[in-house]
Amino acid sequence: MKKSLLVFLFILCTAAGFAQDFPEKPNKLVNDYTGTLTAAQVQQLENKLVAFDDSTSIQIAIAIVKSVGDYDINEYTLELGRKWGVGSKKNTGMMIVVGLGDRKISLQTGYGLEGAVPDVYTKRIIENDIKPYFKAGDYYGGLESGTNAIISYTKGEYKNDN
Repeated sequence: MKKSLLVFLFILCTAAGFAQDFPEKPNKLVNDYTGTLTAAQVQQLENKLVAFDDSTSIQIAIAIVKSVGDYDINEYTLELGRKWGVGSKKNTGMMIVVGLGDRKISLQTGYGLEGAVPDVYTKRIIENDIKPYFKAGDYYGGLESGTNAIISYTKGEYKNDN
């Protein structure tokens, strides 16, 4: 009985610890938890992504975090997108997570966008549109370029039903 209780408490504590690794669902699309971007840069990206979301059924969300901890960056990004409900109307969302301290980035696409932005394109966007800016220390430039590439791949794929 004691052993079962200890195992249960261990599992409960572990689950609670992992749950705390994910930021709460925000009320905006661009979330910099590291202070890397200026307020003006965050607002510029936010304005662009809100306008894109309003004119299509496609939602792109960004989270800049210090670290994803023990998670694989891709699993973390997928789970965060689910927790936040990115693109939940038609599963047409794209979640971008930058783990600054981990020096990693991930783009995860909702099922509704996989035709427009398959994995081969997300890899291309990371390598060609985002990483060159990040290597130069220009995180805003990388996110601006990356979101522009995503938007260009998805243009005309979906229209807002509203």
